[in-house]
Amino acid sequence: MDGSPRISDRINEDMAGILSCWRQSRRALDDETGAPMVARMEELVSAFVGFLRSPDTVATFSRGGASRALVAGIAETQHELGRDAVGVIADYAVLRRCIWRSVEGGVDLSKIPGGEVARFFAKLMQASDWATETGLEAFDAIVRREMEQALGRAAATDLVTGLPDRDQFNRLLLPQAVASNERFSVAVFDVADFTETVAAGRVKRARRILRRLAEAVRESTPENSVHARFGDDEVCAILPGEDSEGAYRVAERVLDLLAGDPGDFEVDVGVAEYPTHGASPGEIMAETLKALKMAKRVGGSGIVVARR
Repeated sequence: MDGSPRISDRINEDMAGILSCWRQSRRALDDETGAPMVARMEELVSAFVGFLRSPDTVATFSRGGASRALVAGIAETQHELGRDAVGVIADYAVLRRCIWRSVEGGVDLSKIPGGEVARFFAKLMQASDWATETGLEAFDAIVRREMEQALGRAAATDLVTGLPDRDQFNRLLLPQAVASNERFSVAVFDVADFTETVAAGRVKRARRILRRLAEAVRESTPENSVHARFGDDEVCAILPGEDSEGAYRVAERVLDLLAGDPGDFEVDVGVAEYPTHGASPGEIMAETLKALKMAKRVGGSGIVVARR
């Protein structure tokens, strides 16, 4: 009798045992965090059964790219679990060992032609090596992508306030808020006479004022708000769910907080609401800055809301 179907049938029948073996060996996984990974391993074992039953080699058994996509998905899950490269290798090595133990314990290999046993063992090693190598490549790409994103965020962070800079706000943060299709307001806080302070050589004071403004905005805005340094002397806030009246009250809290500050500086505020005052990132910011310009004309730490 052909040995391959018997071996593959054993693997299918003992799927729960193989997965239990794998999970026990990878003790770091609890029931909640381990479930997605165990599900991925089950998919991989099923794919191996298909490979074992097919005449394909490891180079031709692509399943239309599904094999590589499966391993890439496993890499994503491994990364979410905090695996490192050693952990990635261990996941595949342990699975291979559990499959071998299941076959060894459930199939009388002495009654199967030696060529069939050798074919199973060769395919198991080839599949394990391919999955490990491909998985490491996918895992490395994920880590590299995350590092590049982190570097990009760091490069787009203002060093004085620690907030995202204007470029990140315009290219990413505000468009994301508009794409959500939910109501929000934008408030831009502008430090009066900031340029004159810098021109007078009082750079340390200017930086201190800007940091204090950023702190006051963060302290006064809702937890899910988004903040950025919008210009040399401006801090911007996106206030999800707030209409213009709610944003006005937020601005009042900021000014009240700064009123007791010994730094003695004034802040003007422009406010606009999406989508009432603008249906695109450009429109909403144009209306916000128009309101800010009016507030600066009035002076004296004024708050102006864009006109409907």
